[in-house]
Amino acid sequence: MYIPPNEPNEFLDGRVQVNFLAMQNYQAIQAEDGAFRPEDELQSDGFGRLRVNLMFKFKITENITADIDIAEEPNDFGNNGDRDFSFHQDFAGIEFDLLGLTNTEKHSNNLTLRVGNIGAAAFQFKGFQDGADNQGNALIGNGITDYATAENGIQLSYSQSYESGLIRAYNVAGHMTTSSFGEAFQDDRGYNYRLQGTLEFEGGFKAGLNYFSANQGDQLVFENGTASLAGVTTTNYRFGDGENYNFSASASSERDTHVGALPGLNQSILQLNLAYQPTDQTSVIVMLGRASDDYTFADADGNAVAGITYFGTDGVQDPLGTTFDSTQVVEADASVDYWVVEAQQYILPEKFYVAARYASAENTSDLITQQDNEVTRLQVSAGYWINNRTLWKVEYVDQDEGVNSGGQIGQGFSGLTSEISVKF
Repeated sequence: MYIPPNEPNEFLDGRVQVNFLAMQNYQAIQAEDGAFRPEDELQSDGFGRLRVNLMFKFKITENITADIDIAEEPNDFGNNGDRDFSFHQDFAGIEFDLLGLTNTEKHSNNLTLRVGNIGAAAFQFKGFQDGADNQGNALIGNGITDYATAENGIQLSYSQSYESGLIRAYNVAGHMTTSSFGEAFQDDRGYNYRLQGTLEFEGGFKAGLNYFSANQGDQLVFENGTASLAGVTTTNYRFGDGENYNFSASASSERDTHVGALPGLNQSILQLNLAYQPTDQTSVIVMLGRASDDYTFADADGNAVAGITYFGTDGVQDPLGTTFDSTQVVEADASVDYWVVEAQQYILPEKFYVAARYASAENTSDLITQQDNEVTRLQVSAGYWINNRTLWKVEYVDQDEGVNSGGQIGQGFSGLTSEISVKF
């Protein structure tokens, strides 16, 4: 897809590269009647906080680079009563070109070891939104099943490209991380693993397969069949990265517009990604996946509930009940089956485009009633490049949440949102 010039600002004879990004958003969104938190049903339209990213890349040697993204990003770091206006390390690491370091002759191939923050996502071929870094994303925000985050660890990636033939490129990658963006060394804290493979074919067809696996469940201590999540490190990709839809009853760093059916303990994800991108002006992407866990959220009495947030009594939907955020789990298979279709088409080449995304996620957990158990989201957007570094996007979003879906708003939400961003 068309991306504006991203040539970085270079210093010290090219050994230091700098990019500055900023984004301002506006939303007019309301939760549907019957939301978990009634104040979300009638909230004002208005502007969100400015998001800012400052990205550095350092060329240490010919074969070693280091990078850091410093961000003031409310939807990741918006706690402390939303008063925390400060920059944080959002993503950083060191990369080693192993073929270059070992003086191995290259034939359009690369073998790279990365240590530090490892970006983890089951999707491929489409844009992802992280703070002000939004211009590679045709729509606004991330999807209901975009299991994406960054954690600490190591990654090894090999890529090969060809000038002709049916297969034009392939890539295989694997990583191991700890389930924390900070540090987590408590007893029985496991690791997260990912294996990823990608094929690119002549004519713009692409295919990718991703497998994630985590083993965090050994931290749990059960009493009468129920275990508390207090003090337990869970996988960051149980929800994904922060969204750009915000609600009155939530802190800006909440992930409560994603599907919240999985505790993120012994979580696994298998996702197939298919894309047809014949030119920079056209893109169609299909994603099919299943995310599962060995544990299911429960209320204080050990009754299984559809998601981390629910509105009911004794695990049963009850309009007269109380809003709860579940902090307990029981041993039972939990799963979400999902599919996503996303398309983008430029009407005016490299200037004006339209895009749409439809996502459906079904809560197929064993102890959850298999009725009214689906979350769907429709997003329809338009984007206009004011100049080659400034993008204005407008989107209509409509999310519908079934009672047993694991949706965290309650019934869903709808409305308009917009973003204007610059990248320098």
